[in-house]
Amino acid sequence: MPIATLTNIEKTFGKRVLFDRLNLNIYPGERIGLIGDNGSGKTSLFKVLVGQMLADAGVAAVSRSIKVGYLTQDPVFDPANTVIDEAELAFADLHRLSHRLRELEHDMAALTGEALEKVLRQYQNAQHEFDVAGGYAWRHRLEATLMGVGLDRPSWTQSVTTLSGGQRSRLALARLLISEPDLLLLDEPTNHLDLSAIEWLERYLLNFNGSVVIISHDRFLLDRLVTRIVWLTGCRLKSYKGNYSAFVQQRQMEELAQQRQYQQQQAEIAKQQEFVRRFQAGQRSREARGRKTRLERFLRSDAVVQRVARQKTIRLSLDTNQRAGDQVLDVRGLSKSYGQRVLWQDVCFRLRRGERVGMIGPNGSGKTTLLEALLGLRDADHGHIKWGANLNIGYYDQNLDDFDPDNTVMEEVRGDRDVKDQEMRDLLALMLFRGEEVDKPMGLLSGGERARVRLAQLLLDRPNVLLLDEPTNHLDIASREALERALGDFAGTLLCVSHDRYFLNRIVTRLLVLQPPTLVDFTGSYTAWQAKMEAQQSAEAARQAAVEKSRPAPDRPQRPTPRKDNPYLRPFGRLTLEELERLIQQTESDLAAIQEQCGDPRTFRDPAGAQKLQEEYDALSVKLQQLEEEYFAREG
Repeated sequence: MPIATLTNIEKTFGKRVLFDRLNLNIYPGERIGLIGDNGSGKTSLFKVLVGQMLADAGVAAVSRSIKVGYLTQDPVFDPANTVIDEAELAFADLHRLSHRLRELEHDMAALTGEALEKVLRQYQNAQHEFDVAGGYAWRHRLEATLMGVGLDRPSWTQSVTTLSGGQRSRLALARLLISEPDLLLLDEPTNHLDLSAIEWLERYLLNFNGSVVIISHDRFLLDRLVTRIVWLTGCRLKSYKGNYSAFVQQRQMEELAQQRQYQQQQAEIAKQQEFVRRFQAGQRSREARGRKTRLERFLRSDAVVQRVARQKTIRLSLDTNQRAGDQVLDVRGLSKSYGQRVLWQDVCFRLRRGERVGMIGPNGSGKTTLLEALLGLRDADHGHIKWGANLNIGYYDQNLDDFDPDNTVMEEVRGDRDVKDQEMRDLLALMLFRGEEVDKPMGLLSGGERARVRLAQLLLDRPNVLLLDEPTNHLDIASREALERALGDFAGTLLCVSHDRYFLNRIVTRLLVLQPPTLVDFTGSYTAWQAKMEAQQSAEAARQAAVEKSRPAPDRPQRPTPRKDNPYLRPFGRLTLEELERLIQQTESDLAAIQEQCGDPRTFRDPAGAQKLQEEYDALSVKLQQLEEEYFAREG
């Protein structure tokens, strides 16, 4: 039975039809990828589902028994709060229970007899509710989630008003995940996340027991995560079983079948039209008129197969105007610091003509700064940068903010380039700017439109070296694929910063990995690099486990002596044996999870976090001892 449904949804904005009899069922445990072109209405669909936008017709329904968590692209926070304040809002119910427990403890101190027993029962019920909700582990869950999305401890005391756009997005994601809803609606959750945070989110969602609907252009994530693709096209939804790659294969088969059916139908239509033309005035005119009537009726019906529509996407061809020398770039001993913070130190690498190199690293590791230093836009502290001969360098800046907001699209693309109007219009049409759109002011363009303007400028400049900083940001899947095709045919040299794993796997054959303050030069794809890192981590975990195993085992604790005092005065005296067993199992599971974390060497990169983990382990150990004492007291 579905937990959420959209039935015959219709929505228009002015003359534009957004949804036309759109339907969707979401089932328990499903992981759905919602895809479609930019502007097709994916975010509006989420808003209709959660009641933030009213449909013109149709029904949006969500089961009353489930909790829905919705991640928007424009999160709202209380300006008086810090990061940790906002994150803790997810535990409001637990804090309420904790406060209730403290109140009951205060009341018990002044009561005796039946009044005390009544309050004890209330206390035990509240304690049970608190335990079942995982109350003892809330702080660890909060801190692990904040760290997982890339918000480090120094940022936790920052006011939310001082956060960057990326930090706001990560905080909103953390707050939502901590609340553990039954249905997650995620609108571009990987925006502003670096690779480690994306991989953390991927692991989280793979282990999430609820349902997930995710709007994303991250094809790698869609391949790893989702079990169904829902494609918003032609104002309706089409559903495909499997991940993104399965969707692509199914679409190709559909298009081939549709094209064959179209050709067969067109041949039959032409045959009938020829019969009507030949016999409309002869002895068989009556039959010809009958065929003409039937043909006209057929052509007005839904049975007509349409030609496979060519997808509306940009068309790129990155031609070069000159051949570069063999040695394109030589970097030696490059270093950069800001105060006490070292971004990178003694960086050395070379680029040769025709190489395709990707650059990856955590947010804030200095990837953009390094590109700017290579281009002379920012000074390095030390080191040597030498460019080769016969180079025409094209640079794509991820911020896309170096445009004149008052310029039209045509004026901005032309700049001081000598290009005729018709040639310019033809080029802009390839970038999906047609008619009056070429006269649209730059200040009114979306991020995707500004990206297309910059790509148009690169086409005109015909560089033989490309430095690209997050080029797939703001592009929908179709545009990303067009860019990949163009770069695949590009005869020049490429150095590209990206966190798009699918893009990296398709385009680059070498990686420069910033691991502050060092840079690692790796030959291979992103997947090969990831496999190498996982192998190293597994080897380190095995080494740590071997060290732990070699330590002498501690003395086995004696079975606790059963307690004979009033059970109502013991911490878990009101629990049934079944509840005690369940809570013992839960506590043992929590302890095992912490032990597993302690076996991961990455845990100890954050000393404060490791200390918190140890404190939580100690508290859970005490709790387990109390539970076992109570259990043995009942059995004894």
